[in-house]
Amino acid sequence: METEPKDSNFVEEDGEVATYVVQQLLCNQKNPDTTQRYQIFYSRCSVKNKVCNLIFDNDSCENIVSTTLTDYLKLEIEPHSHSYTIGWIKMCHCIKVTNLCQVPILIGKFYQDSVTCDVDMDACHILLGRPWQHDVDATHRSKRNIYMFT
Repeated sequence: METEPKDSNFVEEDGEVATYVVQQLLCNQKNPDTTQRYQIFYSRCSVKNKVCNLIFDNDSCENIVSTTLTDYLKLEIEPHSHSYTIGWIKMCHCIKVTNLCQVPILIGKFYQDSVTCDVDMDACHILLGRPWQHDVDATHRSKRNIYMFT
């Protein structure tokens, strides 16, 4: 059973592996369409026995982890070898991404990985973009709106 601590947005797993279901969320569009063309993948994963929010984003060129998650779980951060500026993650004009982090993720019972992520995001705890999808050879079936990977 999952319980939520009062001082954080993270959930403790009570020694048992939880099964997660990918939930489809609608993006905010000017003309919302009922087809799955405008939906993104929102799910959960575990990082150091904490349940975290996860987004699979086929359009993102980066894997990104939130500063909140790295600070809370005390994940090791290292300087980015090729820092860059990005403007669509945060509400401000643009930010400079200067750090990397190896994030140990567990999805369901059987999939675990260590994903290299850029640090600094407000959208969710972890965003897995095309680099992760390439590394695990994930297949996105856009008409059925599902991801398949082993």
